[in-house]
Amino acid sequence: MNANALPDAFNAYADTFPAEEMYLLKREHTRRVAGLAARILDDGEFPKGKSLRETGMAAAWLHDLGRFKQFRQYRTFSDRQSVNHALLSCGEALRLGWLDDWEPVARNRALQAIAFHNLRELPPGLSAEDAALAHLVRDADKLDIFAVLDQAIATNYLPSRPEVYWGLPFAAPPNPVLVAAFERGESPNYADLQSFADFVFVQLAWCKGGIRFAESRRIALERHEVDIRQDYLCAILPEHAALFRRCCAQAREALERGGHGS
Repeated sequence: MNANALPDAFNAYADTFPAEEMYLLKREHTRRVAGLAARILDDGEFPKGKSLRETGMAAAWLHDLGRFKQFRQYRTFSDRQSVNHALLSCGEALRLGWLDDWEPVARNRALQAIAFHNLRELPPGLSAEDAALAHLVRDADKLDIFAVLDQAIATNYLPSRPEVYWGLPFAAPPNPVLVAAFERGESPNYADLQSFADFVFVQLAWCKGGIRFAESRRIALERHEVDIRQDYLCAILPEHAALFRRCCAQAREALERGGHGS
């Protein structure tokens, strides 16, 4: 299947699932991730080449293909409570045969970018092109995960839909283990998540060091992603406001300073 046909194929696939809120959320998420990926590709920092661009856009459209089956079977988007949705997405793409007529190198690169998009860190030794493709999907995905939470905060969607934040306790304090890792500049371990605040700290850690492309950092700053999280955490857990402000200052400074994430 031609890369330009993948958006229509994805929408037709999504149509086979109920028009319920969580499915629609992932459908819209995928559409926005593809748009963000295109914006990053247009910035000029990404390696040149039509084939590489098409591979990146394909990976963006397919990165969450498995989310639909994941939620239908397990009623959660938490991989820890169900299955690895990135690998499920690869499996669905192969089952549907959408990449069967692609050259093996391009097909494998697209599948690898999908499989790697939810890893804590990328494996070492990737080629520059493979790393760029993986970072493209990871950055675009993170930027839209920011936007999903922004919308939930703005519309008072929380805490009534715990599916958005993996069913974690909403008003519980942040896990000191995760906070300490954040302040050391380490990638968060998802096994340490114990609260909604921890879920937000994962996103702050992305701002601090988990975003690769300069355009991605510009988008995060334009949208005031750190400020939104700081204000909300301080509002729901005011007793921890000093901690939140300190950590958010670190995340904001990292976005402004730049630097490559993992």
